[in-house]
Amino acid sequence: MLRYTLAIIRSRNEVLMINRNKAPWQGCWNGIGGKLEPGESPVTCVTREIWEETGLKVNEPLYRGIASWNPTGEPLQGMYLYLIDLQDCDRPASPVATREGILDWKAIDWIVAEENFGAVPTLRYLMPDILDPDTYPAAEFHFDFEGDVICSTEKRALPEDFLFSHSN
Repeated sequence: MLRYTLAIIRSRNEVLMINRNKAPWQGCWNGIGGKLEPGESPVTCVTREIWEETGLKVNEPLYRGIASWNPTGEPLQGMYLYLIDLQDCDRPASPVATREGILDWKAIDWIVAEENFGAVPTLRYLMPDILDPDTYPAAEFHFDFEGDVICSTEKRALPEDFLFSHSN
């Protein structure tokens, strides 16, 4: 089982993001998520993290796969990825300061821009697939790092048993 979850919360052409107060990726904009607690399922974790970090109650986040990475000299790590689409009436106001960082809506084009150094760099690779579930099935997005720099990326199909057994 992986240790983390990440939610991409979309409304219009924007994503609700947090500018992180602490490592990893301190000072960068990222989706909403966090660490699984003992005995917690990924979907329970992501809905809890969304509530804790944004005050939003979400039902049935859409499972979109996993992100995995190999930090230099460390074992494989990863997170479960989810998509939540909000209606305008559910869209929280921003910016807002929280204990985790600053929440704000960011344009999707800004997040995925190659010259953007303000967002966590893995987002530009996985965001287009996550945001288009009708075209792209859930997948594994694998990243190899040297320090904080991505040196290779690979998109892999998820085995069917992993797709269904890890989404709840």
